[in-house]
Amino acid sequence: MIVLILVLSVSFTLGCWDRKELEDQAFVQAIGIDKGQDNQLLVTFRIAIPSKAGLGPTGAGGGGGGGVGSVAAKSSLLTTVAAPTIPAAITLASGYVNRELNLMHTKVFIFGEPFARQGVGPLLSILSRYRELRRNIFVCVAKGEAFKLLAENTPDLEKSFTKYWEGVKLLESRLAINPGSLFHEFAIDTEALGISGTMMYLAENERAKTAKAGDIKIPPSFMEGNLGIKAGEIPRTGGNPIEYIGTAVFKGDKFTDVLNLTETQSFLMLTGNFNRATLGVKDPLIKNRFIPFEIKQGSPPIVKVDIKGDRVKIKERLSVEGDLVAIQGPVEYATDLGKQKLLQSAVEKHLEEQACSMVKRLQKRGIDMVGYGDYAKRNFLTRAEWNKYNWPEKFKEAEIDLKFVFRIRRTGLQGRQPEIHP
Repeated sequence: MIVLILVLSVSFTLGCWDRKELEDQAFVQAIGIDKGQDNQLLVTFRIAIPSKAGLGPTGAGGGGGGGVGSVAAKSSLLTTVAAPTIPAAITLASGYVNRELNLMHTKVFIFGEPFARQGVGPLLSILSRYRELRRNIFVCVAKGEAFKLLAENTPDLEKSFTKYWEGVKLLESRLAINPGSLFHEFAIDTEALGISGTMMYLAENERAKTAKAGDIKIPPSFMEGNLGIKAGEIPRTGGNPIEYIGTAVFKGDKFTDVLNLTETQSFLMLTGNFNRATLGVKDPLIKNRFIPFEIKQGSPPIVKVDIKGDRVKIKERLSVEGDLVAIQGPVEYATDLGKQKLLQSAVEKHLEEQACSMVKRLQKRGIDMVGYGDYAKRNFLTRAEWNKYNWPEKFKEAEIDLKFVFRIRRTGLQGRQPEIHP
């Protein structure tokens, strides 16, 4: 009986010997990576301060761009340390933060542009193996240095950066403004021959902090109904200076290009990851008028890749549907089925031109963002044959045929256009 009691007593104490109290840990919300001197890293940590997470109104105002009044900024600590590796940076930071850094709740990894252009490959193994890092964290490229972007990032609407980054990721599925890339997706794509990796693109809009409403310059692409801008270029004033529109394109592990908003939406459609967004199309019957739609993907894209020797033919068919949001002119698109067909054809042409322009621009450099190579490798019996085929070079000369089918689902609550009398 005594032996049984001793055995049970020992079993009740197991599992607590390595327990860490929450008060002894510093939870990292975001990490930035930049090039340091002599091949060292500059690692920036955004660390939560739980005791300040419940801050009330700070009096910063609604249009001041965050600044020191941002609740999220006040409830966190920002620090940058130079080190040869990320684990070394964690050790060094713990030496003055007075708590052990914990990465289990890290939401985002941000690579500075100079570092990303030289290649992020050396860090992939560390990020994959480090036990506290989850593979579903967001990965981004910042225009310029990551530590500067993290310092300027002062969201006004959130009390924590954790909630802020979750909101950024949510916009990928709701508005298709960035690819919402996760680390495990990027790591898999980087190792594959048939697809190129992507990350979210971030940038600071310096003009937003000083510009006045009357001084806002309209981008030329807006005159064509095309939102061909990326992070850092939104014509605006006030608010958080950090923007997250666009896609960072990689070739191998090196950052090489950026897709703007329009190109990002085309990219998401071609990969079948598009949910919904707003689209403006030129009115086919009235000059200088645009028809806005709320569009979504009707069904997954159908892709076929035929290979005959060095000749590659790629065909992709996409189904998109949308709701008519508004009509600027007097044309009765809502009630005239003939005119609706004309409008549908205009939307199809618009989507095809945008998608073809984006794909062909990157095709010249052997960058297969869509992942046509994943379909192409089905033509080979072994991995050795596929590797020998050298898909990036063959992709440069591939014939690509993209076709969109668009259908108007709803025309709004109003039938005929209102008659406006002079």
